[in-house]
Amino acid sequence: MAAETWDPSAQYWKAGGGGTVWDAMAYDPDLNLLYIGVGNGSPWNRHLRSPAGGDNLFLASIVALNPDTGDYVWHYQNTPGDTWDYTSTQHIILADLELDGAVRKVLMQAPKNGFFYVIDRETGEFLSAEPFVEVTWATGYDENGRPIEAEGARAKTGPWETIPSAYGAHNWHPMSYNPETGLVYIPAQGIPLVQTTDPAWELNRHMPGSTMSGVGWNLGYFFNEVAPEATPFGHLLAWDPVAQKEVWRAEYISPWNGGTLTTAGNLVFQGTADGRFIAYNASTGELLWQVPVTSGVVAAPMTWEHDGEQFVTIAVGWGGVYGIMQRATDKVGPGRVFTFKRGGTGEIPMAEMSDRTELVAGVPYDPDHVAEGVGLYVANCLFCHGVPGVNNGGNVPNLGYSTADVLTNMKAWVLDGAAVDRGMPSFADKLTEEDLAKLVAFVQGTVDAVRPQ
Repeated sequence: MAAETWDPSAQYWKAGGGGTVWDAMAYDPDLNLLYIGVGNGSPWNRHLRSPAGGDNLFLASIVALNPDTGDYVWHYQNTPGDTWDYTSTQHIILADLELDGAVRKVLMQAPKNGFFYVIDRETGEFLSAEPFVEVTWATGYDENGRPIEAEGARAKTGPWETIPSAYGAHNWHPMSYNPETGLVYIPAQGIPLVQTTDPAWELNRHMPGSTMSGVGWNLGYFFNEVAPEATPFGHLLAWDPVAQKEVWRAEYISPWNGGTLTTAGNLVFQGTADGRFIAYNASTGELLWQVPVTSGVVAAPMTWEHDGEQFVTIAVGWGGVYGIMQRATDKVGPGRVFTFKRGGTGEIPMAEMSDRTELVAGVPYDPDHVAEGVGLYVANCLFCHGVPGVNNGGNVPNLGYSTADVLTNMKAWVLDGAAVDRGMPSFADKLTEEDLAKLVAFVQGTVDAVRPQ
């Protein structure tokens, strides 16, 4: 059944095809069904993965399984033929909702593609889908639950900006549902990105200019060859899944805010990218309490009881695919676990502040090497270290704000594995010392170009 929806001419199985299940699972003990959310394809670009098209089951789908046998029961595909990295691995919430005068057993999901879905969890029947943020890749869903794609959403040539981007309108930061208010609380966001098909892409080929090919990413796209027009945003969204509409929101200064927790006490808790932990009135969105913490927050809180007292605990730390390159506060940790209760008397510890305040200067380089350094940087460095000098980085340093010693000793970092214990691999099998000279030229040359005069 799945194979009939793929074009075998590109031998997609050599790339694995994709479809990993890396986050959402939910289990209904009454129906004895396990629901899994499935990820995107490899390579991302369907023009390269399945040139003749096709829905490419079971990418970007919710699949119901018999947990005792693993047998397939039903599926719903949120994004047929995904080409935008619109994983459906985001959280699956089970609830009983009154719809059109009848109580239905449903599952709810707000995946990366920007639509909020209500699906019958017994049968897989599509019930509704509405955008919870701005969406440009589709204008809506037909009565059969199939997206009505916007013209040009799968452009093969030239750059195009799809909203939401691959970062997602909602990523892995958990959302939560409160049956008392009837609302779902979503860490909604927008992170602009422009995609362009990479016509020279080849599977597992390390090639200058091919985005992150040096670390094994098979994307089939270039990114931000032209600047995006959209503006980044992040907000906490209270969503009515029955009426399929927004009820209230809390605006933040940045995307990539933490997961949510809602309680029977009519509260919603969330940590933020700018380093706060906040409690809201779950019905109205009124801000009731907030406290500074020691870095941006991406995790979701939890609540628990001990000896009749209620506690709220949250892991505070910054990271993730956006947090690698960006941050919304100069607080840089350390990562801590915070626990709160009413009447608590503990003191919030001091945060460490970023010392990346000066652009790197004075490293000699050959200007003729800058152009070649661009391709090497895109293929090996971009999605961790960001564009040099644009900002001072996230939980991985932006090399434009490093010290001169870092650049002059690049061999130790890149070839000799000096940072392997901190997650940076050695590139000794992919780059040479001559390549390093070109990378240094690109970093220092770019910083010199953007340095305020």
